[in-house]
Amino acid sequence: MCLDPQAIDFLAAIAELNSPKYEDLPAAEGQEIFASQTDIFGTAPEAASQQDIEVPNGPKLRLYRAAGQGPQPCVMYFHGGGWVLGNIETHDTLCRRISVQAGITVVSVEYRPAPNDVFPAAINDCYNATQHVSDHASELQIDRSRIAVAGDSAGGNLAAAVALKARDEDSPPIHSQWLIYPITDANTETDSYHKFADGYGLTKNLMTWFWNQYVPDVEERKHPLASPLQALSLSGLPPTYLLSAGYDVLYDEGQAYAERLRTAGVPVTEQAHPAMLHGFLHTSEPFDEAVTAMTQLTSAIKDFFASEDK
Repeated sequence: MCLDPQAIDFLAAIAELNSPKYEDLPAAEGQEIFASQTDIFGTAPEAASQQDIEVPNGPKLRLYRAAGQGPQPCVMYFHGGGWVLGNIETHDTLCRRISVQAGITVVSVEYRPAPNDVFPAAINDCYNATQHVSDHASELQIDRSRIAVAGDSAGGNLAAAVALKARDEDSPPIHSQWLIYPITDANTETDSYHKFADGYGLTKNLMTWFWNQYVPDVEERKHPLASPLQALSLSGLPPTYLLSAGYDVLYDEGQAYAERLRTAGVPVTEQAHPAMLHGFLHTSEPFDEAVTAMTQLTSAIKDFFASEDK
Protein backbone atom coordinates (compact mmCIF):
# COMPACT_ATOMS: atom_id res chain seq x y z
CA MET A 1 0.00 0.00 0.00
CA CYS A 2 1.21 3.53 -0.77
CA LEU A 3 2.23 5.83 2.04
CA ASP A 4 -0.74 7.84 3.35
CA PRO A 5 -0.89 11.39 1.84
CA GLN A 6 -0.99 12.91 5.32
CA ALA A 7 2.17 11.00 6.19
CA ILE A 8 3.83 12.35 3.05
CA ASP A 9 2.85 15.90 4.04
CA PHE A 10 4.09 15.31 7.59
CA LEU A 11 7.49 14.08 6.41
CA ALA A 12 7.80 17.05 4.03
CA ALA A 13 7.04 19.48 6.86
CA ILE A 14 9.64 17.80 9.09
CA ALA A 15 12.25 17.93 6.32
CA GLU A 16 11.55 21.61 5.70
CA LEU A 17 12.33 22.42 9.33
CA ASN A 18 15.85 21.03 8.83
CA SER A 19 16.14 20.51 12.60
CA PRO A 20 19.14 18.78 14.19
CA LYS A 21 18.80 15.02 14.50
CA TYR A 22 18.32 13.59 17.97
CA GLU A 23 21.38 11.38 17.54
CA ASP A 24 23.49 14.50 16.94
CA LEU A 25 22.38 16.17 20.19
CA PRO A 26 23.13 15.55 23.84
CA ALA A 27 20.39 13.33 25.24
CA ALA A 28 19.19 15.99 27.68
CA GLU A 29 18.71 18.50 24.86
CA GLY A 30 16.84 15.94 22.78
CA GLN A 31 14.57 15.20 25.73
CA GLU A 32 13.68 18.89 26.02
CA ILE A 33 12.94 19.21 22.30
CA PHE A 34 10.77 16.09 22.25
CA ALA A 35 8.84 17.23 25.32
CA SER A 36 8.14 20.61 23.71
CA GLN A 37 6.33 19.13 20.68
CA THR A 38 2.92 19.16 22.33
CA ASP A 39 1.21 20.52 19.22
CA ILE A 40 1.59 17.20 17.38
CA PHE A 41 0.45 15.04 20.32
CA GLY A 42 -3.15 16.19 19.95
CA THR A 43 -5.76 17.51 22.37
CA ALA A 44 -6.47 15.46 25.46
CA PRO A 45 -9.98 14.64 26.65
CA GLU A 46 -10.77 15.17 30.33
CA ALA A 47 -10.26 12.09 32.46
CA ALA A 48 -12.89 11.48 35.14
CA SER A 49 -10.10 11.76 37.72
CA GLN A 50 -6.34 11.95 37.77
CA GLN A 51 -3.71 11.58 40.48
CA ASP A 52 0.05 11.25 40.71
CA ILE A 53 1.42 8.49 42.92
CA GLU A 54 4.94 7.92 44.20
CA VAL A 55 6.12 4.32 44.41
CA PRO A 56 8.49 3.88 47.40
CA ASN A 57 12.03 3.84 45.97
CA GLY A 58 10.45 3.72 42.53
CA PRO A 59 9.01 5.77 39.69
CA LYS A 60 6.23 8.34 39.71
CA LEU A 61 2.93 7.07 38.39
CA ARG A 62 0.02 9.02 36.93
CA LEU A 63 -3.33 7.33 37.34
CA TYR A 64 -6.18 8.22 34.97
CA ARG A 65 -9.54 6.87 36.08
CA ALA A 66 -12.59 6.58 33.83
CA ALA A 67 -16.07 7.46 34.99
CA GLY A 68 -17.87 4.84 37.02
CA GLN A 69 -17.94 3.20 40.42
CA GLY A 70 -16.11 0.16 41.70
CA PRO A 71 -12.85 -1.51 40.69
CA GLN A 72 -11.86 -0.94 37.07
CA PRO A 73 -9.67 -2.86 34.64
CA CYS A 74 -6.24 -1.25 34.36
CA VAL A 75 -3.63 -0.75 31.67
CA MET A 76 -0.09 -0.06 32.87
CA TYR A 77 1.26 2.25 30.17
CA PHE A 78 4.96 2.62 29.35
CA HIS A 79 5.76 5.53 27.04
CA GLY A 80 7.84 5.39 23.90
CA GLY A 81 10.84 7.49 22.88
CA GLY A 82 13.68 5.02 22.44
CA TRP A 83 14.12 4.65 26.22
CA VAL A 84 15.70 8.14 26.07
CA LEU A 85 12.97 10.60 25.05
CA GLY A 86 9.46 11.09 26.42
CA ASN A 87 7.86 11.11 29.84
CA ILE A 88 4.46 11.12 31.50
CA GLU A 89 3.67 14.55 30.06
CA THR A 90 4.48 13.71 26.43
CA HIS A 91 2.08 10.75 26.56
CA ASP A 92 -0.63 12.44 28.60
CA THR A 93 -2.99 12.83 25.64
CA LEU A 94 -2.58 9.23 24.52
CA CYS A 95 -3.16 7.84 28.03
CA ARG A 96 -6.21 10.05 28.56
CA ARG A 97 -7.69 8.85 25.29
CA ILE A 98 -7.23 5.21 26.24
CA SER A 99 -8.79 5.75 29.66
CA VAL A 100 -11.78 7.75 28.43
CA GLN A 101 -12.51 5.76 25.26
CA ALA A 102 -12.00 2.30 26.78
CA GLY A 103 -13.64 3.22 30.09
CA ILE A 104 -10.75 1.92 32.19
CA THR A 105 -7.99 3.07 34.52
CA VAL A 106 -4.64 3.81 32.89
CA VAL A 107 -1.46 4.07 34.96
CA SER A 108 1.37 5.88 33.15
CA VAL A 109 4.88 5.13 34.42
CA GLU A 110 7.71 7.67 34.66
CA TYR A 111 10.57 5.20 34.32
CA ARG A 112 14.21 6.28 34.44
CA PRO A 113 15.50 7.22 30.98
CA ALA A 114 18.78 6.33 29.33
CA PRO A 115 21.61 7.20 29.11
CA ASN A 116 21.69 8.30 32.77
CA ASP A 117 20.16 4.95 33.71
CA VAL A 118 20.85 2.07 31.34
CA PHE A 119 19.35 -1.41 30.96
CA PRO A 120 17.71 -2.85 33.02
CA ALA A 121 16.73 0.28 35.02
CA ALA A 122 13.66 1.10 32.92
CA ILE A 123 12.41 -2.50 33.03
CA ASN A 124 12.88 -2.67 36.79
CA ASP A 125 10.91 0.55 37.19
CA CYS A 126 8.07 -0.68 34.99
CA TYR A 127 7.96 -4.10 36.63
CA ASN A 128 8.07 -2.64 40.15
CA ALA A 129 5.33 -0.16 39.22
CA THR A 130 3.15 -2.98 37.94
CA GLN A 131 3.78 -5.02 41.08
CA HIS A 132 2.95 -1.99 43.23
CA VAL A 133 -0.35 -1.39 41.46
CA SER A 134 -1.21 -5.08 41.74
CA ASP A 135 -0.36 -5.12 45.46
CA HIS A 136 -2.41 -1.95 46.09
CA ALA A 137 -5.22 -2.71 43.64
CA SER A 138 -7.96 -2.58 46.28
CA GLU A 139 -7.10 0.89 47.55
CA LEU A 140 -6.60 2.14 43.98
CA GLN A 141 -10.00 0.77 42.98
CA ILE A 142 -8.44 -1.49 40.37
CA ASP A 143 -9.48 -5.02 39.50
CA ARG A 144 -6.32 -7.01 40.23
CA SER A 145 -7.39 -9.79 37.90
CA ARG A 146 -7.55 -7.39 34.95
CA ILE A 147 -4.22 -5.55 34.91
CA ALA A 148 -2.65 -5.36 31.45
CA VAL A 149 0.65 -3.92 30.20
CA ALA A 150 0.93 -1.66 27.17
CA GLY A 151 3.30 0.74 25.45
CA ASP A 152 4.40 2.24 22.17
CA SER A 153 7.78 1.61 20.53
CA ALA A 154 10.32 1.41 23.39
CA GLY A 155 7.31 1.30 25.70
CA GLY A 156 6.08 -1.74 23.79
CA ASN A 157 9.49 -3.28 24.39
CA LEU A 158 9.13 -2.59 28.12
CA ALA A 159 5.59 -3.99 28.19
CA ALA A 160 6.80 -7.21 26.54
CA ALA A 161 9.72 -7.39 28.98
CA VAL A 162 7.45 -6.87 32.01
CA ALA A 163 5.16 -9.64 30.76
CA LEU A 164 8.17 -11.96 30.41
CA LYS A 165 9.50 -11.06 33.86
CA ALA A 166 6.07 -11.44 35.46
CA ARG A 167 5.73 -14.88 33.87
CA ASP A 168 9.13 -15.96 35.13
CA GLU A 169 8.60 -14.47 38.61
CA ASP A 170 5.03 -15.82 38.72
CA SER A 171 3.87 -12.33 39.79
CA PRO A 172 2.10 -10.04 39.26
CA PRO A 173 -0.69 -11.59 37.16
CA ILE A 174 -0.78 -9.92 33.73
CA HIS A 175 -4.14 -10.05 31.99
CA SER A 176 -2.93 -9.12 28.48
CA GLN A 177 -0.28 -7.14 26.63
CA TRP A 178 -0.97 -4.35 24.15
CA LEU A 179 2.08 -3.68 22.00
CA ILE A 180 2.05 -0.62 19.75
CA TYR A 181 4.73 -0.89 17.00
CA PRO A 182 7.07 -2.40 19.61
CA ILE A 183 10.84 -2.81 19.62
CA THR A 184 11.38 -6.55 20.09
CA ASP A 185 14.98 -7.12 18.95
CA ALA A 186 18.32 -5.33 18.70
CA ASN A 187 18.86 -6.60 15.15
CA THR A 188 18.87 -3.61 12.80
CA GLU A 189 19.46 -5.63 9.62
CA THR A 190 15.91 -6.78 8.86
CA ASP A 191 14.24 -6.04 5.53
CA SER A 192 12.12 -3.29 7.04
CA TYR A 193 15.23 -1.65 8.51
CA HIS A 194 16.75 -1.57 5.05
CA LYS A 195 13.59 -0.45 3.24
CA PHE A 196 12.78 2.37 5.67
CA ALA A 197 16.30 3.18 6.89
CA ASP A 198 15.94 6.90 6.20
CA GLY A 199 13.22 9.35 5.25
CA TYR A 200 10.30 7.78 7.13
CA GLY A 201 10.55 9.41 10.55
CA LEU A 202 12.23 6.80 12.75
CA THR A 203 15.53 6.00 11.05
CA LYS A 204 18.00 3.16 11.34
CA ASN A 205 20.66 5.59 12.60
CA LEU A 206 18.37 6.91 15.32
CA MET A 207 17.43 3.39 16.45
CA THR A 208 21.13 2.48 16.57
CA TRP A 209 21.72 5.55 18.74
CA PHE A 210 18.82 4.60 21.01
CA TRP A 211 20.28 1.13 21.51
CA ASN A 212 23.69 2.62 22.24
CA GLN A 213 22.18 4.83 24.94
CA TYR A 214 20.00 2.16 26.51
CA VAL A 215 22.16 -0.99 26.28
CA PRO A 216 25.73 0.17 25.61
CA ASP A 217 27.03 -3.38 26.11
CA VAL A 218 26.29 -5.07 22.77
CA GLU A 219 26.31 -8.55 24.33
CA GLU A 220 23.63 -7.52 26.82
CA ARG A 221 21.28 -6.74 23.93
CA LYS A 222 20.75 -10.48 23.52
CA HIS A 223 19.10 -10.65 26.94
CA PRO A 224 15.38 -11.42 26.48
CA LEU A 225 14.39 -8.48 28.69
CA ALA A 226 16.22 -6.22 26.21
CA SER A 227 15.26 -8.17 23.08
CA PRO A 228 12.10 -10.19 23.85
CA LEU A 229 12.33 -11.88 20.44
CA GLN A 230 15.48 -13.60 21.76
CA ALA A 231 13.63 -15.33 24.62
CA LEU A 232 14.05 -19.11 24.47
CA SER A 233 10.32 -19.58 25.07
CA LEU A 234 7.30 -17.30 24.75
CA SER A 235 4.85 -19.87 26.09
CA GLY A 236 2.74 -18.86 29.05
CA LEU A 237 2.59 -15.19 28.07
CA PRO A 238 -0.77 -13.39 28.20
CA PRO A 239 -3.00 -12.76 25.18
CA THR A 240 -1.37 -10.18 22.95
CA TYR A 241 -2.65 -7.34 20.79
CA LEU A 242 -0.07 -5.94 18.38
CA LEU A 243 -0.55 -2.71 16.42
CA SER A 244 1.77 -2.15 13.46
CA ALA A 245 2.65 0.64 11.05
CA GLY A 246 3.65 -0.47 7.55
CA TYR A 247 6.33 2.16 6.88
CA ASP A 248 8.37 1.42 9.99
CA VAL A 249 11.88 0.07 10.54
CA LEU A 250 10.38 -1.99 13.41
CA TYR A 251 7.72 -3.66 11.27
CA ASP A 252 9.52 -6.96 10.67
CA GLU A 253 10.50 -7.55 14.29
CA GLY A 254 6.93 -6.87 15.39
CA GLN A 255 5.65 -9.43 12.90
CA ALA A 256 8.31 -11.91 13.98
CA TYR A 257 7.30 -11.50 17.62
CA ALA A 258 3.63 -12.02 16.79
CA GLU A 259 4.48 -15.19 14.85
CA ARG A 260 6.62 -16.59 17.67
CA LEU A 261 3.84 -15.89 20.16
CA ARG A 262 1.35 -17.76 17.99
CA THR A 263 3.73 -20.68 17.63
CA ALA A 264 4.02 -20.75 21.43
CA GLY A 265 0.25 -20.98 21.72
CA VAL A 266 -0.37 -17.39 22.79
CA PRO A 267 -3.54 -15.80 21.36
CA VAL A 268 -2.52 -12.87 19.14
CA THR A 269 -4.68 -10.17 17.57
CA GLU A 270 -3.11 -7.78 15.06
CA GLN A 271 -4.19 -4.29 14.12
CA ALA A 272 -2.40 -3.27 10.92
CA HIS A 273 -2.01 0.23 9.50
CA PRO A 274 0.00 -0.46 6.34
CA ALA A 275 0.08 3.13 5.04
CA MET A 276 1.27 4.69 8.31
CA LEU A 277 4.59 5.79 9.81
CA HIS A 278 6.08 4.70 13.11
CA GLY A 279 4.75 6.83 15.95
CA PHE A 280 1.56 7.92 14.21
CA LEU A 281 -0.74 6.99 17.10
CA HIS A 282 1.21 9.19 19.51
CA THR A 283 1.99 12.07 17.14
CA SER A 284 -1.69 11.99 16.32
CA GLU A 285 -2.54 15.55 15.33
CA PRO A 286 -1.51 15.28 11.64
CA PHE A 287 -3.15 11.90 11.02
CA ASP A 288 -6.82 11.05 10.52
CA GLU A 289 -5.73 7.42 10.67
CA ALA A 290 -4.65 7.97 14.29
CA VAL A 291 -8.27 8.68 15.23
CA THR A 292 -9.38 5.47 13.52
CA ALA A 293 -6.56 3.50 15.11
CA MET A 294 -7.30 4.78 18.61
CA THR A 295 -11.00 3.93 18.21
CA GLN A 296 -10.11 0.40 17.09
CA LEU A 297 -7.57 -0.04 19.88
CA THR A 298 -9.76 1.23 22.68
CA SER A 299 -12.78 -0.71 21.43
CA ALA A 300 -10.66 -3.85 21.50
CA ILE A 301 -9.44 -3.10 25.03
CA LYS A 302 -12.97 -2.43 26.23
CA ASP A 303 -14.35 -5.58 24.60
CA PHE A 304 -11.48 -7.76 25.79
CA PHE A 305 -11.85 -6.70 29.41
CA ALA A 306 -15.66 -6.92 29.18
CA SER A 307 -15.43 -10.51 27.96
CA GLU A 308 -14.10 -11.44 31.39
CA ASP A 309 -17.47 -10.48 32.86
CA LYS A 310 -19.36 -12.97 30.71
